Amino acid sequence: MLKVWSTTLDPTEGDIHRKKKKRKPVEDGALRTPLLTLGGHTQAITGCTWQDNSQIVTVSQDMSVKFWDTQLMTCTKTISIATALQCLDWSDKSRLVATGASDKYVRLFDPRGASGALVHLTLVGHQLWVADVAWSPENQHELITGSYDGTVLLWDTRNPRSFVHKISSHEDKVLSVAWQPGRIASGGADSKVHLSTFK
Repeated sequence: MLKVWSTTLDPTEGDIHRKKKKRKPVEDGALRTPLLTLGGHTQAITGCTWQDNSQIVTVSQDMSVKFWDTQLMTCTKTISIATALQCLDWSDKSRLVATGASDKYVRLFDPRGASGALVHLTLVGHQLWVADVAWSPENQHELITGSYDGTVLLWDTRNPRSFVHKISSHEDKVLSVAWQPGRIASGGADSKVHLSTFK
């Protein structure tokens, strides 16, 4: 299930699907209910991200990418592939969804039009599961990926045949990657966070 929650103290603020009623303020530790619950995946959802204020993209171990419209309260598109998906990221610049999978491949999808049903590009370079993907906030062609093989790879989607740079600073699986201007951070199963720069 995909659940959408409010982060405001007023549980009715921003909820367009219910009539607003006067309510008592939510006390610290009080039980909250989601604004919206959407069903569609048949196995665990392993990643979700906002495309804009009302659109969400999810990936799942049920081997699908789903696009959701929270205004219409429905799934607007489903892309099925032949492997369990572990992570995703959406790029505002390239308008592509990047996914990482248990078959060690990174796939890019273009959700616009009918071509969204097909893989836009496949990046091959990791030896084990891809645990995390992150688009550059500054460059629409740059993407970093982290894998159970202990490496972080930098990609330029204009030259997809090979990664641009490889970092092997972790002693175990890489579980998370993130961009910061001029450098990237990676967290791993070795209980370490590494800050790296690509030269």
